Amino acid sequence: MNFFRLLFLISFLTVSLTAEDKADPVADAVEPFFKEHCIRCHGEDKQKGDFRIDTLSRDFQSGRDTDLWFEVVTRMGAGEMPPDDEEVLPSPEESDFVVGWLTDRIREGEAVRLAKRAPVEHYRLSREEYSNTIYDLLGVEYDTRAPGAFSEDPEWHGIERLGSELSLSPSHVEKYLKAASAVIDRAFPDKEPRKLETHRTALEIDWHNRAKVKELTEIGVAEHVRTLIWADHKLSYLRPHGGHGHSPGLYRARIKVSGLTPEGSRPPHMTLYSKKLDRMIFETDVLAPEDEPVIFEFETYLPDGQVDISINNEVPGPSNSGRSGRPGDFVFTTLDDPKARAPWQRKMTDDEGKPLYPFLIFDWIEWEGPISKPEDLKKREGIFPAENDPQKVKAALRTFAERAWRRPVTDSELGRYLAIINQQIESGAEFRQAYKAGMLGLLASKNFNYLVEGTAGGKRQELNGFELASRLSYFLWGSMPDAALFELARTGELNQPEVLSAEFDRIIADPKIQRFTESFPHQWLQLQKVGMFPPDEKLYPDYDKWLEQSMVLETTKYFEQVFKENSPIGELIDSSWTMLNPRLADHYGLPAPKQAGFQKVSLKPEDKRGGILTHGSILSLTSDGTRHRPVHRGIWVSEVIFGKTPPPPPPNVDAIAPNPIDEPKATIRQKLAAHIADSSCASCHARIDPLGLAFDNYDAIGRWRTEEIVQKGTGANPPVDASGTLPDGKSFADVDEFKQLLAGREKEFAHTLVEKLATYALRRRMAFDDAAEMKAIVEKAKKDDYRLRSLVRELVMSELFLKR
Repeated sequence: MNFFRLLFLISFLTVSLTAEDKADPVADAVEPFFKEHCIRCHGEDKQKGDFRIDTLSRDFQSGRDTDLWFEVVTRMGAGEMPPDDEEVLPSPEESDFVVGWLTDRIREGEAVRLAKRAPVEHYRLSREEYSNTIYDLLGVEYDTRAPGAFSEDPEWHGIERLGSELSLSPSHVEKYLKAASAVIDRAFPDKEPRKLETHRTALEIDWHNRAKVKELTEIGVAEHVRTLIWADHKLSYLRPHGGHGHSPGLYRARIKVSGLTPEGSRPPHMTLYSKKLDRMIFETDVLAPEDEPVIFEFETYLPDGQVDISINNEVPGPSNSGRSGRPGDFVFTTLDDPKARAPWQRKMTDDEGKPLYPFLIFDWIEWEGPISKPEDLKKREGIFPAENDPQKVKAALRTFAERAWRRPVTDSELGRYLAIINQQIESGAEFRQAYKAGMLGLLASKNFNYLVEGTAGGKRQELNGFELASRLSYFLWGSMPDAALFELARTGELNQPEVLSAEFDRIIADPKIQRFTESFPHQWLQLQKVGMFPPDEKLYPDYDKWLEQSMVLETTKYFEQVFKENSPIGELIDSSWTMLNPRLADHYGLPAPKQAGFQKVSLKPEDKRGGILTHGSILSLTSDGTRHRPVHRGIWVSEVIFGKTPPPPPPNVDAIAPNPIDEPKATIRQKLAAHIADSSCASCHARIDPLGLAFDNYDAIGRWRTEEIVQKGTGANPPVDASGTLPDGKSFADVDEFKQLLAGREKEFAHTLVEKLATYALRRRMAFDDAAEMKAIVEKAKKDDYRLRSLVRELVMSELFLKR
């Protein structure tokens, strides 16, 4: 293994370039402007927003501080700087001259900056992309999020794919080697895995009742035995094996269940969880009544060994449900059958036969596996020779290498791995193990784990066919190109506009597009922060993990629906519909869907839920677990909707103090008004706060309210005031009027969305040199009313997408 570790480390060696900063004085007409209007707040003595303008490089061709100068241009162009509260303000003509001068200097340096870019760029696959790529390459499920697998990827403003953030550490080397070895063994096992098919009934699983088999048979109900799972309780030992272990692989399960839901209560929520794997295997609300059970089917990867799986009914039960009298996991046939429970057990229905508690009723579970799907087996064809024939070995290894590396390989490159195979055989290894060693080297190489763009020793700016194929597939599928893309790259046709456009249509019609509609909104909207600060259980007792997950799913499925229907991006801001499941409908106080799972439902104006801004996910991720945070919500809107990141607060700013117990109750808005009286805070808060105060009718977990619950203080809870005035002077009375104002800034939102999409697709931060291309994309999308799918298409067809 030391040999492979050394080979792996050598393969990741890269060359970095440095450039000297050749200072060039700013024109005399501009420097005095900075001294008079900027240096006082952004100089040596004071750095508002942690920003200094006097130390920025004046060599615009070096590119060292280009992005910071672009920020200066943007802020000045928007009228944000110098701030309105300055005693002496420049004339519009003076500001326009400085903005124009800086813009010209930045543009003049563009060609020089591009020429100085490294000839080759490397972008490491995220752990999500690694899993997808392994599956699409070999048909093997590899869970990079499992305990001890891959480390969590660093993110930049939510985006988890940036090359500058995804660095390589020694721990990655070990984990890549371990993963590659496991993947190869699963794809090409040395012996066929032991297959199993099991059918386990409630009576068989509920082991402490097996002694009752004779009794239940005598009264004629053994074949109808079922297990009742009380609210907030579980049934264990649902593993596929009978205690003797199982082979690793993909398993298919079928489970027959039903449920009973009291009037006005949540339905039972079934989860299958593995403590060893530390992950949820399957979960759903169960709306099927007792006399009409349903069968759920799902697939999951299970490692080898003993994997205990429990079925849980994760809804709150009565406070004394654990005491004597609870039927627990005892078997029964029907709730109103006297033989269903012992006389001492608690009654489960009222006199009319209606359930008193949310029950999950379990009948049986079936397991089948490991299963091998024909489409997965096909992926492995032609890459593992049956015998040690040099020509066949070379051909098979080349086929695997070119698929794994996503480009043609040279004889010299392939020779290194053929040599590994020969060395292993000379050392006494069997051919099969020797060939796996060669595959391991290829799969652990930087050429697999990194996307590579450019040519060593060259200055090429345009993507070649294979680089374009990978950029396109990793953008929309989060994975490697398929055979059709590879072929178009090989023939050079993919770079033709009409072919690229046709491939875009084919790619978004493929089921794998769901990876994009899940992953991009999750990163763009920073949904990984949902649940980062768990809500206080005393303040929000109804909050649970299923609600948390449902919040996130509402938002990603909403984005998916807008994309699928190619709706205008304004639908993301406000709409008359959303995606709901029973759990979220209960949380919002809306009628529950008649089926489990998410469905598109219409909304009334009084529901106050149209658009992503009022989704529970967004409202909770911008809170702290105890209270809503208007400033955090405002910063989120500024970053995600308008693409502007506010400067950090000044140091030593005191947090908002809790409400004193002997003073009248005050809203956070009222406390915030007093908190920002400091002039050093006022200018930024005037731009941030209205964007967050518009959502004051929603609490920390996204519930609608008309008064703010204040835990301490005297008097009644104060009413909510969600009004505000934007920096441009336009006012709003509530969240509905606020969203209408945002709808009028659709072009600005479109530009932000294009920037986020481009950052996600190109795996780097957008800079001033990209501004013209992004503007052109927005202008083209305007012709189609800024429809989401059309916006993505314009990005793919743009010069920005086609260049490094």
